[in-house]
Amino acid sequence: MKKYLLALPLLLMAFFNIPLNAQTSNAPPEEFSTFSVWSQRMDMSQFKGKKYRLSVAIMAEPGSTTSYAVAFIRNEPPKGGKLAWTYMDNMADRPVRDKTWKTYTLQYVIDKKAPWIAFGMLGFGKGIYYFDDMRLEVETSTGQWTAIPIPNGDFEQETIAPWEQTSRGAPLKVIGATAETDSLKPFEGKQCFKIKNVFLN
Repeated sequence: MKKYLLALPLLLMAFFNIPLNAQTSNAPPEEFSTFSVWSQRMDMSQFKGKKYRLSVAIMAEPGSTTSYAVAFIRNEPPKGGKLAWTYMDNMADRPVRDKTWKTYTLQYVIDKKAPWIAFGMLGFGKGIYYFDDMRLEVETSTGQWTAIPIPNGDFEQETIAPWEQTSRGAPLKVIGATAETDSLKPFEGKQCFKIKNVFLN
């Protein structure tokens, strides 16, 4: 009987396809995908009901005719999580394939029931995508826009932190996608943010 009890955990691991050397980790899980995302979240509760806007310079070097770059904004409840948003604009109707820098603006209203916002950068398909000079503003009174600092929104720090790789609102590492600062092609300043996707579309 004892030998069967010892073998049971191995049988269960095999049944659920868990490697024998599997270890618990705080690192984001990995998966294959056709796009990669880097984002941040911010509590905007003090501005409920106000308009907000995100502007960012984008330049793309698509690796195929279906590849492109975009920025995005989302309204989320405080807890957040996978697919946990009440609104999203991911520029699906205006994908960026231009190989020259242009500035794009996304705008919406801070939801009273979902007062956190998520925002960031996405590269769809293989290619190299550049982002710079990201700015967040809130219309605190009619026609008066107030800047809200974005941590490392100018991408001038030594690393890309606190930008985090995510997918559908949850931390996740996409195989074949990397991001780093780039000092060769900044829109302004000394550096910009570069996403490199080498996976197949």
